[in-house]
Amino acid sequence: MTWPMRPAMGLLAAGLLAACAIQQGPGTAGRDARASLEAVAGRLPVQVADFERGETVWHEQARPGLGVTVDYAGPARSAVATVSVYDRGQAAIPADIAAAAVQQEFALAVREVLDLAEDRTSQNLAERDRTRLDIPGQAPLQCATLQGTYGRQPVQTLLCLGTASGRYLKVQVTAPTRQVRPVDPLPFVVGIARAARG
Repeated sequence: MTWPMRPAMGLLAAGLLAACAIQQGPGTAGRDARASLEAVAGRLPVQVADFERGETVWHEQARPGLGVTVDYAGPARSAVATVSVYDRGQAAIPADIAAAAVQQEFALAVREVLDLAEDRTSQNLAERDRTRLDIPGQAPLQCATLQGTYGRQPVQTLLCLGTASGRYLKVQVTAPTRQVRPVDPLPFVVGIARAARG
């Protein structure tokens, strides 16, 4: 290397160090490390808490920012669930569920479920409550319980949202409320969150 190139290399090195300092600085504290969408989807298990993995739908190619959705079915199809990983085109999503971006996305997710039910004459849903679901050793999820009917069948939906590897993680589980063996969705949601986050 000739001497005139050394100052340029020094400036490049300084720039890289500054970039690293910015990425690791306090402004990004509380953010998940970013992994590829394929990597996060690949972490989702074939079976978790008696739920079996089904179809995977990739939205990202046709609609960037909408990520991927994976379907799950409960034991004897006693419940259905969807797991969505997406970023809506946002480069950095806070891991803290109290952050404004996460709270806005959670409110939007709840509204979308309620609006979908309103658009279908056979469905009726209303929000019952909102809670925080603790994930052992990880950040919690924000959840909403929705109750109503599909046709004449009373149902309950648990909708939870948080983050996984720098993207939104949304888990929705719907099951009839009158079953011989009621389905507890919480072990499934916890298992999915832990798997998606690696």
